[in-house]
Amino acid sequence: MLRHLLFFLLLSMPVLADVRCKCVCKNGVDREIFITTSIDFENCKCENVVPPSWRNPCIENRCECSYDIRNTNVLRVSVILTIICVSVMALFVLGDKIVWNFLRMPRKVYEWKQTNLDKRNRVYVNRSMLS
Repeated sequence: MLRHLLFFLLLSMPVLADVRCKCVCKNGVDREIFITTSIDFENCKCENVVPPSWRNPCIENRCECSYDIRNTNVLRVSVILTIICVSVMALFVLGDKIVWNFLRMPRKVYEWKQTNLDKRNRVYVNRSMLS
């Protein structure tokens, strides 16, 4: 069951790129960020990432490009483990509430037993008559 849940979660998550080229360009007061995932390390340059309408900052060297590598599998596994832990805790709390409601004596039965215990103590321990 758990294996099927993990398989479903892995398939339902979007495919994320592990590498990206990110360029931050400043054009006066404005700042624009351009990201592309379909480029390799050697081509991570302003001319290859920024669209033609923003090429002026590239010419004036006001763009900073960086090539980022991240491991999305670690993120995916940590999210799945967190979801599983929270689900197990929620099921435990739910099960605990259900079990305690069934095991707990109803109030009338408890009062009846307490009354009988009091009467028994008065008769046998205190040797007094029943009231």
